[in-house]
Formats: sequence, structure tokens, C-alpha cells
Amino acid sequence: MDKKDLMAAMRNSISEVLETMFFLPIDFLEAESFDALGPLKETETLAARLDFKGAFSGYCIFHIPKSVAASISADFMGFEESSLADDQIAGTVKEIANMVVGNTFSLLDETRVFDLGVPQLVASEEYHGGFPPSEKELLVGIQTLEDCLAFQMIVTINA
Repeated sequence: MDKKDLMAAMRNSISEVLETMFFLPIDFLEAESFDALGPLKETETLAARLDFKGAFSGYCIFHIPKSVAASISADFMGFEESSLADDQIAGTVKEIANMVVGNTFSLLDETRVFDLGVPQLVASEEYHGGFPPSEKELLVGIQTLEDCLAFQMIVTINA
């Protein structure tokens, strides 16, 4: 696994999904850790985890403020934000994680096969750092017009 190629594929995928599918203008932030994404840690956040297996294994976590998730869910579904149920918002967040991860691996190498799990909502704060040496974290900070988002990929180093 080449970290530079994987980061480039993640950034391209995030841009394609968020800007094209959800009409959410973004810029990327240089972030070595969650500490650099202070505003994200201080807001009510939803997070979706998606496990994967293939040429390398691990999981991805997509972190998004609940207010942003509600807004893009409403736009995507064509509903008023006030009429959305929590499970509809959660479904959008999980689908974004699924689209980004699947597209990332397609952009990285179309010939490799990865098995993707089912996205699950998780507690965002459990994934803010402190990973064991057997796991390597790639972190992409994302700035929208109003908020900060993050996409993590944790790759398990197989012994």
C-alpha cells in the first residue's frame, strides 16, 4: 500500500462524492491529527464506520457535524430539514461513507477487489487518535463553507 497514492485517491473520491453528488463545496485541510480539527471535536458529530478487506484491510470513519448531515440529507432527498427523521440522516451519512470508500478503491486500482462491510454509526470521539502501532491512520480534514468534516482510514498492518 502506497500511502501517497491512497491519500490522493481518498481526496479525489471525497471531492467527487461531496461536491458532485451532494453539491457541497469543500477545501482540504492539512491535519496530522484530530487536534488540528478542533471545531469538529467540539460539535455534535455523527460518524459512520465501514470495514474493508482486500489487498490491505482496515476501516474508514466519516465524521460530520449533525447540522451539516441534516442539511445535505434534506437537499439530497428533497425534503425540508425539519421533516427528516434521525434514521434518514444516519442513512445519508452511512451512504456517503460507502460511496467514498468504494470510489477510493476504484480510483486506487480498478483491478483490486475489496470486500466492503455494512456502514454502521459509531461514537465519533472513539476515533480521535491513539491507534496501536499495528494500525496506521490516514486523516483527511475537510472544510466546507461553514464547518469542518473528516475522513479517516485506519489500515491494519498484517503481521
